[in-house]
Amino acid sequence: MIRVAKLLDIRQSDEWQKYLSSLGWKYVVTSSGVKVSLLKTFIGTVTKIQKPPVLSESDLNEIEEICKKAGAMFIKIEPGLGQNIELLEGLGYKKSYHPLSPPSTILIDLTKSEEELWTGVSKSAKYLTKRARREDAKIEIYQRPNEEILKSFVELTLQTQKARKVTPPTLEDLKKKVEIFGDRSYLSLAKNPAGEIMVGNLSFGFGKGIWFVHGGTSDRGRHGRWGYELFWQQFLYFKAHGYEVLDMEGVDDDRFPHFTKTWGGFSYFKEKFGGERVQFPYPYIKLLSPVLKLLGKVYATIPL
Repeated sequence: MIRVAKLLDIRQSDEWQKYLSSLGWKYVVTSSGVKVSLLKTFIGTVTKIQKPPVLSESDLNEIEEICKKAGAMFIKIEPGLGQNIELLEGLGYKKSYHPLSPPSTILIDLTKSEEELWTGVSKSAKYLTKRARREDAKIEIYQRPNEEILKSFVELTLQTQKARKVTPPTLEDLKKKVEIFGDRSYLSLAKNPAGEIMVGNLSFGFGKGIWFVHGGTSDRGRHGRWGYELFWQQFLYFKAHGYEVLDMEGVDDDRFPHFTKTWGGFSYFKEKFGGERVQFPYPYIKLLSPVLKLLGKVYATIPL
């Protein structure tokens, strides 16, 4: 596994927690720095701990104390790479089949040279990248994009919604993320010679990592070469800006067919750029509410 795969996930960043706070979540930081997110709902408090560093038994005991004090109904953990799953199960956690974030992804090692990165690109992707250049594809990357540029990206995601049947981000949501991540926010756009936006990605950086958080493709862009040149130029741009790993943020995963059922097309596309396919552990959940504990005895799994 590439060494950069061990970087802390963006969902454990202060910035991500500030974003969740804008949606009503609160968070507590453990003595070892793990972010525990909590949200009060009309039925009780829910929690999530997403992609933390490897958790020890003392970490898990502290997390449980925090959650009980907050009156949480359950503890939900999406473990990071290298987590001791036997430890979780030994402390009463059970496997969940409902991930909250991409359960598998592809990581690009940006510490490689440009030549090494190009070697990892498939033959067909190389051809289509070069063809996009011949057809005068224009790549624009905006650091800390303004509202006007974000509006054009939102319009692009609306076309993606129709094709993939996914919920697009709102302008206010994107503005909030950019406001919080600041200069570590990047909107990348591929335009055709007429200036029409064909493909776009909104990415956010944390530590030495950069994540593709939102993407969009126009109806015409879906059948063109624009995305190939966009991806390649992003590799070079983020490498030049000192990032060491690019997380493509999600590929299909047969463990969760319902969650990733519409991801086949863009997963195939991402795989053409090499990198390392990474599969995170299953999410795990521990029931704290007496009612949920009772239901847990009646039903084999609870949809949490």
